[in-house]
Amino acid sequence: MAAILVVAIVSLAASCASESGSSTGTDPDRSTGPTGAEDLDVTADIVVMESFPVQLRGSLTVVNPTERTIAFDVGGCPVFLRAYRSANGGPVWDQANGAVCTMILRTVTLEPGEVEVFQTATAGAGEILGNDLPDGTYRTAVYLVFATGGEREVETGEVQLAIPR
Repeated sequence: MAAILVVAIVSLAASCASESGSSTGTDPDRSTGPTGAEDLDVTADIVVMESFPVQLRGSLTVVNPTERTIAFDVGGCPVFLRAYRSANGGPVWDQANGAVCTMILRTVTLEPGEVEVFQTATAGAGEILGNDLPDGTYRTAVYLVFATGGEREVETGEVQLAIPR
C-alpha cells in the first residue's frame, strides 16, 4: 500500500541525453518549481551504454549562479528520464510512471556557486519501448521533480533505441 502511495505521489509530482548529449534547462515553458528555482543553472547529460539493447542513464547538474542561497526540496527519486518520439509531441515514455521511491524528503541548499549532481536510475531500451513503441530515434530529456510541485526538464539529444523482436 505504501509503495502504491509513493508511486502516486511521484507520478503526480511528475505531471504538475558510448554517446552523450547535454543541454541547459532555460526553457521557461518547461521550468516550474519553488521560488528561486528559476534562477538555477541546470544542465543534463545522458550516457548511452552500448549493449543490445542499449541502456540509458541520465545526470542532471544544478548550479546556483546567484549571490544568494537557494533551497528546494526533493523526494526519494528526484530525477527521471523521458523519451519523445517527435520534436513537437508529448512524451511517449516517462521513467516516473511506475517508479517506486522512498518517502524521503530532502532539502537541497545551494550557496552561491555551489553545485549538486543528481543521477537517474538506468533504463533499458526494452523498458522504454515495451511492446507498443517501434525501434527508432527518440528524443530524450532528464528532469528534476520538486517535492513542492513542478519540475525542471532539460533535453539531452537523440538516441537510437531497438530491441529484439
